[in-house]
Amino acid sequence: MKSVLEKALQRTLSDTLDVLMANRIQYALIGGLAASIRGRMRVTEDIDLVLDCNVNEALSLLNGLDETLLEPLFSNVEQVVRRSFILPLQHRETGITIDLAIGISGFEQQTIRRATIVKIASKNLRVATAEDLVLMKILAGRPQDDQDINGILDVQKEQFDWHYCSVVGQQLQDALGMDIAVRVALLKLREL
Repeated sequence: MKSVLEKALQRTLSDTLDVLMANRIQYALIGGLAASIRGRMRVTEDIDLVLDCNVNEALSLLNGLDETLLEPLFSNVEQVVRRSFILPLQHRETGITIDLAIGISGFEQQTIRRATIVKIASKNLRVATAEDLVLMKILAGRPQDDQDINGILDVQKEQFDWHYCSVVGQQLQDALGMDIAVRVALLKLREL
C-alpha cells in the first residue's frame, strides 16, 4: 500500500510533467527522487527537475501557472529565477515543493539529453542517468548526497559507466576548480 507522501509525490510529479509537456519543455528528474529510482529508496519530500529552457522561457512558464495546480513558492519568485536560475514552485493541493533548475550549463544540457525513460504510475518520466546523478551529487557535496551516491553505486555497480563519469568529472573539475575527478577516482577505487 502506498504511503500518503508517495501518492502526493506521484500526483505532484504528474501535474508538473503535464505543465512541462503543455509548454514543450524537456527536462530530467534529478535530486532525491531520481536517486531513489536509480539507487536505494529514501524519503524525500520535494521534486527536483532540470529544464531545457532559458530564463525567459521559465518566466513564461511561471506566468502561465494560473490555470494549473502549481504556484510560485513565494512572492517575487521572478528575482530568484533571474539570479539563481531556479524556479521554486509548490503544488496547490499537496503542498509539495518543486524546484525547477534552468539548465544553462553544458553539463545540465547533457544530463537532459542523456536522461532515460522510466515508467512510474503510468507516466513516462525522464530520469537523469546514474552517472550524471553521481556527478551532481559530488558537486552538491552534502552528507545526504554522499548517502545517495552510495545507494546509486550499490544498485548500479554492474552497469555504471566509470569512463564517462571520469571524463565528465575531469571536464567539470577543469571548469569549476573543484576536485570532482579526484572524487570519481576515489569512488571507483572503492567500488572495484
